[in-house]
Amino acid sequence: MISVVLPTYNRAPTLPRAIDSVLRQTLQDWELIIVDDGSTDETPQILAEIADARVRLYRHATNRGVTAAQNTGLDDIHGDWFTVLGSDDEITPDALAVMLECAELTGATAVTCNCVDSVSGRKTGTGIARDGWLGVAERAKCRGEFWGITKTSLLGDLRFDERLPGFEETVWLKIDRRARRYYLHQALRVYHTEGMDRLTTPGHSRNLKERVASMCALGQDREYLGALREADPARHRRIMLRVHLARLLRLLTIAGRP
Repeated sequence: MISVVLPTYNRAPTLPRAIDSVLRQTLQDWELIIVDDGSTDETPQILAEIADARVRLYRHATNRGVTAAQNTGLDDIHGDWFTVLGSDDEITPDALAVMLECAELTGATAVTCNCVDSVSGRKTGTGIARDGWLGVAERAKCRGEFWGITKTSLLGDLRFDERLPGFEETVWLKIDRRARRYYLHQALRVYHTEGMDRLTTPGHSRNLKERVASMCALGQDREYLGALREADPARHRRIMLRVHLARLLRLLTIAGRP
């Protein structure tokens, strides 16, 4: 079974599209875990109308952010495989079947596919242009939007750090160090870019104090930073520059207190 985690917050206009894309999968052995992150629009009413027993619903009393919503879903997956889907996107009807078949044929423990931009019609992921095995170093060269399924056993106790919104790669890179990842050069997810309220948009409105705290927290993740240094030294240097700057700003702030 494949577990699909779908976090959402105030996405009433697009949520039905995402849900329907899972309901109409040609592969029937799946579960859909929807986490409503404290929505204040019509989302609860939409979710209340779902009758499929394979859909499980969770609700945060208040908005805690997409990272927390993802973790709530990951805490309750029952499938042998899992994936995370944005509540403003959709997947093609054969998406789960194609990726699971690929895993069975190749022996992969993680399968990555491309996405298609809903506006331009172009593939959103760059850096690789043909089917094949995707190692950590090759994956580090990829840019843009990709998607896929991963063996749940690779996840274990790993969870997204809720202090680090926008840094989901801290989990994925750790998984990649022990995964056998295969890439399918097919667009199996539709990445909708026509809206301006994307759930995964980095929090530019976060104040300096919050951003400093996030980068200092990132600097404590030695496993991620070590993996990043091996996979992408240039990005590691850029990240560490931001970490050192954040630590300096924190020290200056502490020193300036009365």
